Amino acid sequence: MARKLNQQRTNAGKPAAARTARAPEPAPAWAAVLGTVFLAGSVLMSLLLTLEYLGAVKLPGCGEDSPCHQAARSVWGRVPGIGWPMSYVGLAYFLGILAAWLITRAALPAAIRWLARLGVLGSLGFCIILVIEKLLCNYCLAAHVGNFLFWITLERTKARTARAGPAVAILAGVFVLVTAVLALWDRQVHATTAAAAEANRGQALQEMIERSRDQKPPQTQPSATTQATPGTATAPATQPGTSPAAPPRTTTTPAPAATDSTGFIGRYPSGPIEAPIRVVMFTGYQCIDCAQIERQVLLLKQNRSDICFSIKHFPFNSDCNPGIKKTQQPNGCWAARAAEAAGLLWGSDGFWKMHHWLFARSGVFETTQQVEEAIRSFGYDPNGFLKLMSGEQTLRAVREDAAEAERLGLFFTPMIFINGVELKGWDAPMALVRTVEELAATNPPPRPPSFDHPPLALEKCVADWREQSIYPLPADLHAWTLGPTDAVHKIVLWGDYQEPITAELDAIIRGFVGKRTDTQYTYRHYPFNSDCNPNIKERRFPLACRAAQAAEAAGRLGGNDGYWKLHAWLMENQRSFSDEALRTAAGQAGFDANALLVAMDSDDVRQSIVEDTEAGRQLPRLRLGMPTGIHGIPTIFIDGRYVPRARMNDMPVLREILEAATSTQDAGQ
Repeated sequence: MARKLNQQRTNAGKPAAARTARAPEPAPAWAAVLGTVFLAGSVLMSLLLTLEYLGAVKLPGCGEDSPCHQAARSVWGRVPGIGWPMSYVGLAYFLGILAAWLITRAALPAAIRWLARLGVLGSLGFCIILVIEKLLCNYCLAAHVGNFLFWITLERTKARTARAGPAVAILAGVFVLVTAVLALWDRQVHATTAAAAEANRGQALQEMIERSRDQKPPQTQPSATTQATPGTATAPATQPGTSPAAPPRTTTTPAPAATDSTGFIGRYPSGPIEAPIRVVMFTGYQCIDCAQIERQVLLLKQNRSDICFSIKHFPFNSDCNPGIKKTQQPNGCWAARAAEAAGLLWGSDGFWKMHHWLFARSGVFETTQQVEEAIRSFGYDPNGFLKLMSGEQTLRAVREDAAEAERLGLFFTPMIFINGVELKGWDAPMALVRTVEELAATNPPPRPPSFDHPPLALEKCVADWREQSIYPLPADLHAWTLGPTDAVHKIVLWGDYQEPITAELDAIIRGFVGKRTDTQYTYRHYPFNSDCNPNIKERRFPLACRAAQAAEAAGRLGGNDGYWKLHAWLMENQRSFSDEALRTAAGQAGFDANALLVAMDSDDVRQSIVEDTEAGRQLPRLRLGMPTGIHGIPTIFIDGRYVPRARMNDMPVLREILEAATSTQDAGQ
């Protein structure tokens, strides 16, 4: 009793705030370390997703139409109302919690503990959504798993700080600061991207206007077109550079005929066949960007009656699209086949009703009952639909569209054509609507699809190169060049001596340059090996650095001729390369093998390789959605213009691009 009275007297002498404050409780060392590790993991994953979104890095598995890409651009990937990316929120939140965790030495106040509990509920909700929507982004899941583990660590310790104010202030300050930095960066990136997209859109619009003034159809074979009659087969696939015959008119299951004209048009057009504006779209029902274009299509269909819309399929699913190596749209094929079946049974009206229904649900239906209920809501009898959808005819139609897309050089969706001209810059704000309205303002004459024949992929590869800006490439202080120093045309390739496609394209370039007197070739190092390339975090090719060192050492010992002798041997002997094989080859090429191996380890040689990799890192953003610097090898420039695609359908088209680049027509450009 006396002890209790003494305690009461002691407390009575303290201020009220001191009497109510909880005494600080130190956190166990294991909790502090584990919590830091788990939060740091979530910070890292959120940072990678943020950098991917901003185009600063290209994450493996986060390409076009990947689950990572779809998750970031879905309704779940942004804050409702403001469109702020969830990866930004996650990065700011995790950094704020980590700062508070460190400043309090893992003794978080109750307010932040409750915030962490709300955060883990948010992570749980997002994980459930990612599973249900089949948006299994590994980086997203890893960030949420780190948050779960941190929460478990937090609940295992009762450590609390005496004062909540500093910790809460630190958390809030870090959150606001990170958000502000991201806002500025996001604004700059989007301004740059939007400007580039708008420039591409303007260029495409000008070509459409000029095309509408032509009085005659283009004098080309309709090799990349389909019949406008529903149920008609398309032309068989052809090899790049060939001129296939006109598509056969093989009629299959009867369906309401739309037109007998041939030209570039889908099987089920909506709107007048002879129209002043003819829009053809390669699309996929599980493509996020395609869904954005679909909203513009609906707006145009509501407000205009002078447009002919038609659809061609390109789902990123290998079940119906053999050109796709990794399926990224699990229900993409069935969605496309459902639209085709609706078209076969009920013509264009049926096709478009199914088309809009599919886009409204992101191309997903999990039961046949869902599809049958939708068909009844359209006013049709679903009897026979499922059998037709599952049959060979719908599969063949989707495959034909995909094959046609490859002949046109498609490598992403959506790919949109207006009056036979590709709408580049479709990702500019309301690009389709604005382009249609601006084109319509020039009063183009109504024309049939026979006027529309887009260039085939080979022509497109050349055109894509021509349309690139001319970049001032970083200086090469130790350049080894093949060809005359006063050459009119200059080719620069960043590559890896151990990478097969580099060797393939290098051989084409050397063979081409060897037959000309006006072209020069420079090879620059970009080994995919972190031992000698500071920009790479992996050792994909373990011998890449040794091979690059061998070439540079050969140049030091044998000059320009010595460099190119060993360069050719290295490219032609990738699989058998070793120090022992190099000794033999060096002797046969006239080098002192021992001197070569010693020179390979010199600081001068190593520095030359690092200089090339640094020059590669300094390259500007070469294409929308890509980070600055080199994003893959080989990276090729011809006369300062980046080559977006040197291979098509696993076949090189670089020789054709080189021929076009060095032709008399281009010599003065």
